[in-house]
Amino acid sequence: MRLFYILFFIFASPIRGREADDRSRFLYADDPLADIINEYQLHNAPSEDYSGDERKAASKRQPGAEYDEEKHIKPYILKADNNGPRIVQFYSPWSGHCQSYKSKFIDIAKETNLRTAEGQPEITFHAISCSVYHWVCVQNNIKGFPTLLAFKANSAEPQLLKDPSPDDIAKAVGVTLNSPDQDYARTRNDDAFRPVDILGASMDGMVRTKDAVFVDAALSFIHALKTEIFTTENPHLIWEQRETFSDWIDLLYWALPPTWILHTLINDLRNNIEAVMKSKENLLHIVDKHIDVVTGGRTSWSHQCSRGKEGQGYSCGLWSLFHILSIGVIERHRAVLGARDQITTSFVAKTLRDYIENFFGCESCQQYFIGMYDHCGFNHCKRFKQPKKLPPPESWNQLALWLFEVHNDVNLKVLEAEASRKGRALSKQKKEESAWPSTELCLDCKDRRGKWNSDAVLTHLKKQYWPGGVQNFRYIVLKKKVTTDDESSWLTELIENSVFVALCAGIVIWCSRKQYVSFTGRHKKYEQDYV
Repeated sequence: MRLFYILFFIFASPIRGREADDRSRFLYADDPLADIINEYQLHNAPSEDYSGDERKAASKRQPGAEYDEEKHIKPYILKADNNGPRIVQFYSPWSGHCQSYKSKFIDIAKETNLRTAEGQPEITFHAISCSVYHWVCVQNNIKGFPTLLAFKANSAEPQLLKDPSPDDIAKAVGVTLNSPDQDYARTRNDDAFRPVDILGASMDGMVRTKDAVFVDAALSFIHALKTEIFTTENPHLIWEQRETFSDWIDLLYWALPPTWILHTLINDLRNNIEAVMKSKENLLHIVDKHIDVVTGGRTSWSHQCSRGKEGQGYSCGLWSLFHILSIGVIERHRAVLGARDQITTSFVAKTLRDYIENFFGCESCQQYFIGMYDHCGFNHCKRFKQPKKLPPPESWNQLALWLFEVHNDVNLKVLEAEASRKGRALSKQKKEESAWPSTELCLDCKDRRGKWNSDAVLTHLKKQYWPGGVQNFRYIVLKKKVTTDDESSWLTELIENSVFVALCAGIVIWCSRKQYVSFTGRHKKYEQDYV
């Protein structure tokens, strides 16, 4: 087995290096915060973009000549057929202007889509890396970065845009937008009648973008590191807390989306885990190095998480993080080598339970979750049983579905507590409204009898809590943790081996002496002297 890992790293390391290098040539691909931008990548494009017709024609014109396929790529987004209104950005990933413009381009795309008037076609936003598709940029006469081109529906005639606003974009592609004031009013009115998720995981799916979900989760992770790991009452971590924190970081390391920039912080924590667990100063030193990068400079939770109250949103963001890693268990379990016992649904759920017990400051929340878990709440003791060899594919879905059920139960209990404080009972209608996701957000999540459709719920969770597009399947290795049982078995084995070696040594010595006496003839002399 050790030989396998050595060979794996020898041969896989250059491959991972090339993958990392290729990813560095894209600004938007696989970035969960940029899912509204469609990064052009040839392996995801229609076959017509690189069909063999051009190759055949070229071979007829110049028999025997080398065919440069890159020069003949024709991205579908630049063609007229079957294309709606769209904006295409040509950029260089090495350009400082392009890197700084990235967040602005994403914000413009979001605002444009949010303000699109009813009945108008959606404006799509695309990006082409001139580092990867050099000849595409040359053939389209791209001379500076970033360059934005606007295309009307079913048109291949580009219109150059310079630092456009959403209104400039809409005018260029012939689409009508609502005014900002009208749109904001529409958003406020929608909030008035949409069912509200108490935990904020999806207060309004049309407004809380995937960008907000991941930023909320990152903010809560950082808040926990700063305030919940080391406290005034517990300035030092005891052995159990150290084990829990280490397991928690390992879980995030393998289960979160590989392209999420939060990994820069997680990897640093993991590589310095012993130092981090020694003191709060060491922990904060690492957190402060990464905080601006992993949060994008944002310091407050989204409106859906905070419910409009400054400084609130921690629990909501933490639940978002839980949901993200529960989907990650489904998506990432095949990528883990080594200690496979640490990726089972039962181990992950136990890690969540221990983390909440040791590092979640809400006492009532702790009591609920631990009591629910320890009494096999929502039948998890049976649902999380997986065979050690080749667990059924559907068994990995159970953690995400179980967490979804727990989430809804917490929603209901919070509403009941609020109603109790006001001296009234919670109506049946309010109970039904507390169910998440609502029918508006997921039409197929409930059947006609009001029962949850597990497949539809799982699809909704993946859509909301996992990045879109092609993900880099990055392998990772987890080291097996040495337990008390492992230590005792190791000691027993050592004693047994020592006894065996001593016995063998005794036999060898006895045989050697026997052979020596026989060789020297001393036994004959003994017989002559005394017989």
